[in-house]
Amino acid sequence: MSGFHQLFARKQDCTGISADCPISKSFYGYAPSLIPNAILLALFSLALLAHGAQGVYYRAWSTLTAMGWGCICELLGYAGRLMMHDNPFYLNGFLIQICCLTIAPAFFSAAIYLSLARSVVLFGTKVSRLSPRAYAYIFISCDIVSLALQGAGGALASIAAQSQKSLTMGDNVQLAGLSFQVGSLALFGVCAGEYAWRIFRSASASSRARKVFAYNKGLMACFGALGLSYTAIMVRCVYRVIELSNGWGSTLMRNQIDFVALEGAMIVIAVMAINAAYPGKYLNRAVDPDFEEKSTGSVGSQTEVASKHMF
Repeated sequence: MSGFHQLFARKQDCTGISADCPISKSFYGYAPSLIPNAILLALFSLALLAHGAQGVYYRAWSTLTAMGWGCICELLGYAGRLMMHDNPFYLNGFLIQICCLTIAPAFFSAAIYLSLARSVVLFGTKVSRLSPRAYAYIFISCDIVSLALQGAGGALASIAAQSQKSLTMGDNVQLAGLSFQVGSLALFGVCAGEYAWRIFRSASASSRARKVFAYNKGLMACFGALGLSYTAIMVRCVYRVIELSNGWGSTLMRNQIDFVALEGAMIVIAVMAINAAYPGKYLNRAVDPDFEEKSTGSVGSQTEVASKHMF
């Protein structure tokens, strides 16, 4: 990748677009538009309020924590982009948005990862390759690694930008974090699909699943929402990997429409899909003391398992 001082050959006193400070020499080669970024800021504000209310109402503390922090990062990120609307050379706005928008989806994927662990409790542990706790530990650990790499990369890029040095090291660390996140998401998809296949192949598990869906109205919509959210996050992460791997100043990075569609819109879909069919409403029934009797007509074993795997 080219050095920061080569790609952003700007004067320290640039406070707007001028003959001495052409927009082509700004961070992205464009000034972030007011309307789309303000709309995204408003949508994430609404999503944060909704997740706060839903998380408290359904006592889904882990989902609330993950979605809450993710929405806060999105809000800060788009606030940073709005700071660059009048001055696309504004360093602080650039640093805020590049750090916050890069790491935010890792929090959202954590909420989705927990859904697999809860689903194993809900549909039965006997046909699962791993225990619910093992799924949670594995994928949350992957998320922490991804967050650490992306955060470290953002910090290195910030330090380099402030001293007008090359962003290459920070960019490469962020790229490693994003690539690791894509790999983790892909592995999660395989594990979730494999568990669903095991349920389908098992007569007893399939029978239980039919009873669970009959009792837990709206559960299918919940899984559909989680699938949509997962797909949107995957599309966004693949886009960001390609964008960053092409380097600063690439055509993809300097295209605002692509960014709004493949970053902003994808994450809005991911966040609001979970709002629409909140996992805490449906999957938390896995730890309902009365769940076993209500859903399957039996009592005891599954409730005991569930009580050990509350998230």
